[in-house]
Amino acid sequence: MSGGPLSSFSKQGILLLSILHYGVGISLFNKAVGDSVELPSGLEREGIKSMEWKYKKMVIAEFDGSISLPRSQFKGRLEMNDSNFRLTIQELSLQDSGEFLVSAASNKGGQIPTMTIHLQVYEPISKVVIQREITLLANQSCSVWLLCNVSIGSNLSYTWERGNETYRDDEQIHFSLSPADGDISVTCTASNSVSEKSASVTVKCSNHTTTPEYNTWMEWYRIYIVVPVGVAVLLILTVAVAVNYCRGCCNTADLTDDTRMKDTRTNSQVISIYETVEDLAVPILNMPQTLYDKITFGRQPEEPSSSYQEVL
Repeated sequence: MSGGPLSSFSKQGILLLSILHYGVGISLFNKAVGDSVELPSGLEREGIKSMEWKYKKMVIAEFDGSISLPRSQFKGRLEMNDSNFRLTIQELSLQDSGEFLVSAASNKGGQIPTMTIHLQVYEPISKVVIQREITLLANQSCSVWLLCNVSIGSNLSYTWERGNETYRDDEQIHFSLSPADGDISVTCTASNSVSEKSASVTVKCSNHTTTPEYNTWMEWYRIYIVVPVGVAVLLILTVAVAVNYCRGCCNTADLTDDTRMKDTRTNSQVISIYETVEDLAVPILNMPQTLYDKITFGRQPEEPSSSYQEVL
């Protein structure tokens, strides 16, 4: 396993590091999202003429005979004690991190040295899961890859424990196992300044080594890559089939309309035997146009061949 033994720091050591980083006279407060914090002013009302709290160069609370809380991002979440000027902030968020300055003037007219308080708000760790991938090599040993996956959290540090050894390392580790090693328990602990969570897993090397389902990198690949791509392809095919179906319906409707138009045109060409001469007569030919016209008016009288025929 990569990494070295973990050196544990006491609270005094952490405090010393904070002083070295921020300087003497600067206080450091670490809080989790949703927590409340009470920031000390180091003052007592007796002997104080006026004072004020500043956050990012903006006055958020002040005293000059009476307490006032100007409009700020802490509206509705801010309170100041009228006897010692302690500042209380409720329902902290990540955006509340930063430096707070306390300045005051005494009744004697002197200026009291400014005090700086640094507030750091962290997202607490909600869950730790160890992802693993175990590969059987040609020499019958196994390559083990472990990843300490933290769902939510900020400013994280990791501690790995393997057997009786404790190591401080990155969020992932890699080591080799042989079948003779048997079952090996590995624990990952993720922590920040306000929370700590752990997860454990047992790994083993054998000739039939397989990585448990949903616990390997390949399973994550299938879940987050293969499945979305498959769904996208299925959606595209569904849309294509729907479009082709709609086109088929439109073509059928067009054919029906064309047939109706042809029927209309055919019906308009049907002529009754009683059509009038004026509608269909061809003046040049002077031909009989109706049955009655042919019998009664369309025949020109011929010259009688005899007197008897003329009488008839």
